[in-house]
Amino acid sequence: MPSKPKVKFLLDENMPFALIGVLEKRGFTVRHLKKIGKAGIKNGEVYKIAEREKSWIVTRDADFENYRKFISYKIGGVILFKLSESKTLHLLNMMNRFLDKHNDKLIKKHLVLIENDGVKILS
Repeated sequence: MPSKPKVKFLLDENMPFALIGVLEKRGFTVRHLKKIGKAGIKNGEVYKIAEREKSWIVTRDADFENYRKFISYKIGGVILFKLSESKTLHLLNMMNRFLDKHNDKLIKKHLVLIENDGVKILS
């Protein structure tokens, strides 16, 4: 039986460090832009890093909702948090809820919008 591909996440600089632990506990490989010395880089560079590593980008930056850019890069996908509540614990809970319900969506490239009223998953 072939093993499923290892999902990797690249956390944008606007994501809390606490998310690293949440994702690693679930067995994912996680890198944070601040921890790899890439804070302040342009979004195009974030896409290039994710493309090289075949990672999912996790961000709060609404620019990553741009569908044309999203489809032009060979990345794992994008998870964009669009929450009015900015507390870290709320974001971590929303990520856990998404992974509990939609973990299977991580095998294919998607643009995932995690919003106050639910999750939208675009291909």
